[in-house]
Amino acid sequence: MKKWLKITLRSIASIVVILLVFGFAFYKRFIVNPPDHAFSDPQNLEESQLQDIEYLSKYPDYDRSFDTQAKLDSFYRHLDQLKAKLPVSEAAFEMEIAKALAYAENGHTNISAGARAHRLNSIPLRFYWFKEGLFTILAQDGYEELLGKRILKLNGRTPEELLTLLKPWRGGTDENLRAYSPLFLMSPEIMHAIGLGASSESFVLSVEGENGNTITQEVFASKEEKDIPGYWVPYWLLPEEKIKKSSWKSCKPAKTAAIPFQNMFQNVHHEFIGSTLYVQINDNYNTADRNLRNYLKGVTAEMMEKQPDKVVFDLRFNPGGNNYHLPWPFIRSINDYLNAGQKCWIITDHYTYSAGLITAAYANYTLGEKALIVGQKVGDRSQFWADGGVKMTLPNSRISPRIWTAYNDWENGCDDISKCFWFAYFDSVPAGSLEPDIAVPLSFYDYINGTDTVLDYILNN
Repeated sequence: MKKWLKITLRSIASIVVILLVFGFAFYKRFIVNPPDHAFSDPQNLEESQLQDIEYLSKYPDYDRSFDTQAKLDSFYRHLDQLKAKLPVSEAAFEMEIAKALAYAENGHTNISAGARAHRLNSIPLRFYWFKEGLFTILAQDGYEELLGKRILKLNGRTPEELLTLLKPWRGGTDENLRAYSPLFLMSPEIMHAIGLGASSESFVLSVEGENGNTITQEVFASKEEKDIPGYWVPYWLLPEEKIKKSSWKSCKPAKTAAIPFQNMFQNVHHEFIGSTLYVQINDNYNTADRNLRNYLKGVTAEMMEKQPDKVVFDLRFNPGGNNYHLPWPFIRSINDYLNAGQKCWIITDHYTYSAGLITAAYANYTLGEKALIVGQKVGDRSQFWADGGVKMTLPNSRISPRIWTAYNDWENGCDDISKCFWFAYFDSVPAGSLEPDIAVPLSFYDYINGTDTVLDYILNN
């Protein structure tokens, strides 16, 4: 008996040691802390910005998304060119740093568009892209006549032209830029800094009037209640709780909102719409009131009990989270439940990103012929650098790019242990293309009338 006890204890001790060694190696490989610095207090703006550039020049020594010599050369060349321009305005410096990082061509290697929008000024309007174009969906008092209007031109250029011109300041895909562009297009400081506006304090905006006429108005930046709508663009679709008792107005009354917009503030939601099971995952996080995995276990039990004809898996507003594995058991349960010939409709759009994109990839792989992707393209490539994510805060401007250390490939599977996130090396799947099988963008006119274009399409097919 003593002998077996000793063997058992030795085995447990060995396992603990192996786990500790693995944990230490994992931490050292992926959780990379930024370098220290010992700059003296800058004497002026130029010295302040030079110190930040010197510190940022060390970024590729820690971040791994600058994975080709061409990217590195472009990054360092840009920093040298920036030094020759100093000093520049706060907004111009921020956008020059954004441009330097964009050379990585990696969706994660960007300054947070929301954090930047918080730092810089904004007009009292908020925009959103729909099938028909760019529309004003939020406005402060005094600008109500612009609510619900399609933007024809901003500073003399169409929204589509501006998207093309904004590309150098955002790394990643065109879909990623389109998703986050409203956070550029709300700030005269940003647009002026990159040469797309004559003023850092106002825009000249042209919108389509009620009778097809053009209304042109100069709109000035405002500090009043600037932060109230927040900086996560999809929340602007149904912002009533965020704008309550403020000067902000929405073009959309909450009582007529379609199901997906009503529940964007929850990490997970489900309901039965007739004989269709609708499941919406907006974050791969657990919250205080909704443990994602446990919640989805309950959905699985309900699915088995009620036997729906169709399953809809909505990932449109899922930008990621800290654990991409959380929905996987539920996805496998969908596969077990559906018969051959039945479909799971996976809804994606440009905000389906990071762990949200991985969830879509795993569902597409696991469900195989039962999967049907509908909506719009996801917000990143299936190959990207992520994980780690420790901030490298520049000492003076406090701009904080994150350090990304792990490669992911959710199209072919990740099989290079020297590059891949170690978990992804063992469990990534060759999901193939995430291009929508059926492209169905959200229509502004459906949205304003309380209908979700995509869900309506699915329920009627």
